[in-house]
Amino acid sequence: MRVIASILFLLPVLVLAALACGGEEADPATVAAPTQVAVVQATAKPETATEESPQERQEPTEPIPTVQPTAVATPTEPAPTPEATSVPQPTDTPQPTPNPEDTPTPAPTEASEDPSADSGAGPNSFIVGEGSEIKFIVKEETSFAPVRFDAEVSGTGLSGFANLDGSPSVILLDLHALESDQSFRDGYIRSRMFPNTPTATVVVESLPDLPQSFFDGEKTTGTLAGSLQIGETVTTLTFDVEARHDGNVINVLGRTTFTWDDLGLGKPVFGPVTYLGDEVQVQVLIVARER
Repeated sequence: MRVIASILFLLPVLVLAALACGGEEADPATVAAPTQVAVVQATAKPETATEESPQERQEPTEPIPTVQPTAVATPTEPAPTPEATSVPQPTDTPQPTPNPEDTPTPAPTEASEDPSADSGAGPNSFIVGEGSEIKFIVKEETSFAPVRFDAEVSGTGLSGFANLDGSPSVILLDLHALESDQSFRDGYIRSRMFPNTPTATVVVESLPDLPQSFFDGEKTTGTLAGSLQIGETVTTLTFDVEARHDGNVINVLGRTTFTWDDLGLGKPVFGPVTYLGDEVQVQVLIVARER
């Protein structure tokens, strides 16, 4: 068996040696076929390996498209708004109850103090204001000096309106703003005479027919009937007046008198006062400007 195997192994070698030495030409059908098959198969595999191997190595190195990860990472739908869940409706929020002690009392406005805001003041009314003054004069005697003199109490707290068209005119007087030369007298007026009625109201129902000379700026004299109300007491008064129309301003000087009984008041006696007259004289200057 070893001899036969050696012969089979040496047979191809002898054939190749014979061809190389110019021996008998071998049959192409039997020699070329194995050679071509071996060559083709040997070269085909390396070519396939060399052509495909670089492609396989390059595919992992190609850049990853950015479209696909962006579409996945960034949501295209907008984030839900917090309106429905995080923002409560105004009606759901409880409103704090203010403490009355912490709430400041609003100061009175000019509109609330100005009687022109009332229905009685029309577009052609004259508004009573700066320059107006009232004075009360009464005979008085004190224990300090046994001599009677004219005690005066005056004030500028006048407001209201005057109508020249025949409708009522209204004048308001702040009684608590009256002052004199004696503090004890002023305190008595505020705390004892008019503690709960700080305002006096004078109403003139209608003015008499005014002559043309009044509108031309000349002084006009006459009488006016009116009423004075303090609290629930109404007193009828008649004023002697002098009036002048100065374009957009009218000036009226009025004089009248009343008694303590007319006002429904007993004669006040206080402190060092030993005598007080029964009659009180009133002088009032009304300065009213066109509205």
